[in-house]
Amino acid sequence: MKALRTILLPLLLPISLLHAQQTSVLFLGNSYTSVNDLPNTFRQLALSLGTEVEVTMYAPGGYTLEDHKFDPATRNLIASQPWDFVVLQEQSQLGAFPSMGQTAPQLAQLIEANNECTWPVLYMTWGRENGDAQSCVSYPFMCTYESMQQALRDNYLNTAVESNAFAAPVGVAWKHVRDDYPWIDLYQDDGSHPTVEGTYLAACVFYCTLFRQSCAGAYFQAGLPIATAVILRDVATATVLDSAETWNLNVPNGTDASFLVTNEPWTNDVTCHHPGQGMHEWTCTNGQIFSGPDVTFTFDDPGIFIITHIYADPCGNSDTATWFVEATPVGIVQGTMPGSCTVLAAGPAMIDATGRGILWVSDLQGRTILTQQLNGEQLRLTCPTGLHLWWIDDGTGLRSSGKILVP
Repeated sequence: MKALRTILLPLLLPISLLHAQQTSVLFLGNSYTSVNDLPNTFRQLALSLGTEVEVTMYAPGGYTLEDHKFDPATRNLIASQPWDFVVLQEQSQLGAFPSMGQTAPQLAQLIEANNECTWPVLYMTWGRENGDAQSCVSYPFMCTYESMQQALRDNYLNTAVESNAFAAPVGVAWKHVRDDYPWIDLYQDDGSHPTVEGTYLAACVFYCTLFRQSCAGAYFQAGLPIATAVILRDVATATVLDSAETWNLNVPNGTDASFLVTNEPWTNDVTCHHPGQGMHEWTCTNGQIFSGPDVTFTFDDPGIFIITHIYADPCGNSDTATWFVEATPVGIVQGTMPGSCTVLAAGPAMIDATGRGILWVSDLQGRTILTQQLNGEQLRLTCPTGLHLWWIDDGTGLRSSGKILVP
């Protein structure tokens, strides 16, 4: 009989559990994360919905994101594996101040440097039950729950956008419960830390945020009355999924195509760098094509050129970024050179050119639109309208160059 029960026991679980896939989540925070063991509550909730989650927590009491940034233990945990999500929770008061926007993006960069397919997630906390008397004198917006909560909401959302991170709107769901179901007590006696109800609500918000799915069907209720658990799950689901774009949940994981540009001294060589480990395609309007994370473009002729970088990251996303390069004759000063070389607009689609040598005019994409031999006399020439680049080469290596707007 024991063997029979062992075989049949898994059949008592939801069928969806047979198809569970494991997701790894690292929680970095302080007591708002550790009280009532939020990560494990989230894990059990997810398991009851058919999703297997591996959770790890590092949450020393009172820790700030600045503390985490410099803590070797935090850095080692981030680097320990390619996480699916890393949750960042600021100290409960500091989250209401704009300064949090300085540290969270740096941690997000550290997270994505370890694995560009990891989603950083900001844990939006809640206002103190009766405001924060400690900060009220210097910061009036901290005096009441409502104004402190609004500051937390604004700062977390702004920082999420800056960090290319999700915002898990626990504080917003918290406010909905306070407003609509005031008999559910989310606060411990200190008016700050969460009760089991508050932690369960946070876990529900994290499930809906990370998986962008409803948690209404979960059967895990953390020992709460069924009616209370149902309300908290419904509030979390509505808060997250009714405003997914607001919480930045449409941001893709992976690094975008933006790249670093450096110019080689005394040359028109431009080096481009992108840290991604995916596929790179580089093109330039002067015809050069490259691949790889580090490339150098050489510009032999003056003009304005466009470098385009198409990046396909390991997460299945792709992005495109461009950069304009203005190449000028190396060692030659723009403007009039010996021989009084000038190029001036002379009316609609007309220019006056003076000098000796060959006049070249190009558009801003580097395409030649006009060439003309000059013999020292002023010539009136037809030229397409727009902003163009011009240069005159006298055949001895001396050049005059500049820009012209043709009406």
